[in-house]
Amino acid sequence: MQKVKGLLSSKIASASALLMLSMTVVNAGNYVYNLIMGRWLGPSLFADLSLIVTMLLIVTFITAPIQMTTARYSAIYSAEGDLDTLASIRRFIWSIAAGFGLLLTVLFVAFAPLLQKFFHTQSAIPFIIFGTALPFSLMQGVERGVLQGQTRFKILAVSYQLEMWTRLLVSIGLVALGLSVSGAVIGISLSFFFTWLMARLAVRGLFTKNTISKEVRAEIIVFAIPVLVSQAGQILINNSDVILVKRFYEAGQAGQYAALALIGRIVFFATWSVVTTMFPIVAQKQKMGEPHAHLLWLSLGIVMAVSAPIVLLTLFIPEGIVRILFGSQYLGIAPLLWLYALATSLYALANVIINYRLSLGKGRETRFAIAAGLAQVIGIILFHETLAQVVYVQVVVMAALFISLLLWNFVNRYSGSSVIEVV
Repeated sequence: MQKVKGLLSSKIASASALLMLSMTVVNAGNYVYNLIMGRWLGPSLFADLSLIVTMLLIVTFITAPIQMTTARYSAIYSAEGDLDTLASIRRFIWSIAAGFGLLLTVLFVAFAPLLQKFFHTQSAIPFIIFGTALPFSLMQGVERGVLQGQTRFKILAVSYQLEMWTRLLVSIGLVALGLSVSGAVIGISLSFFFTWLMARLAVRGLFTKNTISKEVRAEIIVFAIPVLVSQAGQILINNSDVILVKRFYEAGQAGQYAALALIGRIVFFATWSVVTTMFPIVAQKQKMGEPHAHLLWLSLGIVMAVSAPIVLLTLFIPEGIVRILFGSQYLGIAPLLWLYALATSLYALANVIINYRLSLGKGRETRFAIAAGLAQVIGIILFHETLAQVVYVQVVVMAALFISLLLWNFVNRYSGSSVIEVV
């Protein structure tokens, strides 16, 4: 009993509670944003906006590894008190983020007409607006990574609040003025800029002209490889279904499925704070030679405690949830809601294991994520005659992923190597 109390009062539990409270507000704001956009724009235009939001999540293929890599080395060098090296690492990763961001801007602007034609959207302008804001999205990942690695969770939480409120208020105002999808995308774009500016000011003491050694650069790049693989799997898992449904179904049904995905992903985003707090704390404990395996089980327990009630609510009162959140025109998705929530719960649990291993510098588990993502894509391509089939595919794949990772972690639990593994 005393050990349980100790775990619950640990830093990861208290920090998770802080971030979870903040992210509850953020997620509520994001859902209000989607609810208003879904009602004001209607299913067809909401499908266009949902596509942009999905592309934003796809961009996290770059943003999240940038933040995670920065967070790990920020945690390690903060634990050692070596802020000079940390500042040099921040400068190195920031230059990579800015370069990728500018490249994405060029690609989105150049290929906007082709994207409009391929996805059957009403305008190419939202793609252009979105593309111009991507450098700030990637650069904010660097600054947030520093805050996360230094366990400055209060400021990190404020940065997510700023992003949500900017997106919500600006988008509502511009859509109300008649700018439709373009107005909503402007709100998304400005949220990147203001969040980057705030996070940059928060880490303003970590600026240097010094460069890091080739050895440290190589270590960072080697660590980033499995993180990229993990994010590729996460992007496929979290977003491929929305894109494929957009491709295979007419706009109205695609808009309904987008609403289903938004509601069903409540579990994943509600438990995201657990991974965010666990990651740097485990990395620091490993660096200092302290035990950390218990933090994995604590994190899994927290995720289960949060996800189970959500799945039960979507099982017993799905129509009420859909009606309140999106209105009666979306009621067709109600029977599938608990299954989608179950699939995202299983992935949230799997994601805890993957990130725990990554925080230790071990990357082989990320192959499970990419395999699951590809299996989901293939499964949906083969079985998409009904939206129910699309959801069934995800439940099966996510269950297999979680069970496989549990077995893998059990088999490798005695591995104490801190050497970074390349996939």
